[in-house]
Amino acid sequence: MAVTPGFAEDSAPDGPEASSSVLTPEEEAQVHEEVENAPQVYMYYKGEAIDPASADLGGAQVCAEVSEDGTMQCFDTPEESNEYLARHAPTEEARRGAATAAPATRARYDSCPNNWVCLWQHADYQGRRLQWPWYKTAKTRHLDQYSPSFRDKASSAYINRVQRGITLYDFRTGLPDPKLMLASGYSLWPNFKKYSYTYGGNWNDKADAIKF
Repeated sequence: MAVTPGFAEDSAPDGPEASSSVLTPEEEAQVHEEVENAPQVYMYYKGEAIDPASADLGGAQVCAEVSEDGTMQCFDTPEESNEYLARHAPTEEARRGAATAAPATRARYDSCPNNWVCLWQHADYQGRRLQWPWYKTAKTRHLDQYSPSFRDKASSAYINRVQRGITLYDFRTGLPDPKLMLASGYSLWPNFKKYSYTYGGNWNDKADAIKF
């Protein structure tokens, strides 16, 4: 069984080189179709459905996908999240990862479980976090369908699994859509400002969708 490597927070290595480019017209059509055909996401916090128009999650800091249909459960702490996911995550690998996750006090990213992908609102794994489990086939989700929206808010990531990285997309009008490919392999991506954006600047607060 794969084991997540442990690093002191100030010595955690960055992930391998990120790959930033643009989609071909065929790739763009496929990604847009995947997003448009994805099921509507329902989110829950403390047993109540979250209003899709809400701009506030109360005290929730972690929202995790708990069903292949995209349903998310939100929690006040990573520890609360992992306790729940150890029993209710949608795959055996995801449940096992949550059951063995380290406490967040060790390093901010350590509470992201093995066999999950975690995306943070701020650099250095801080702020609100969304996370998705490993499935046998890749899924694409639009970040605007979460409440409050996570579109143009992602700043750091941890791909805590051996196989299959993630791709982030920025949907543009009148220009080819840029993509940022981040490799797997327990890879840490602490600051999206480090990764050049096709049309100038960097990838901080640019992602509209994720394929994981």
